[in-house]
Amino acid sequence: MRVLQLLFAVVFILLLQGAPDSQQCRSSRGRCRRLCFHMERWEGSCSNGRLRCCR
Repeated sequence: MRVLQLLFAVVFILLLQGAPDSQQCRSSRGRCRRLCFHMERWEGSCSNGRLRCCR
């Protein structure tokens, strides 16, 4: 049980770290994705570089 609580805390902290990048992407009408679709441009990164901001 203690291991699950620790794992949940680590995941929660990682999600919070990626929030400012994601918010900035969404405010510029972008979406955070692993790969951009055919008609989208790669504008930046989200979630500490794990995702791309596609617009």
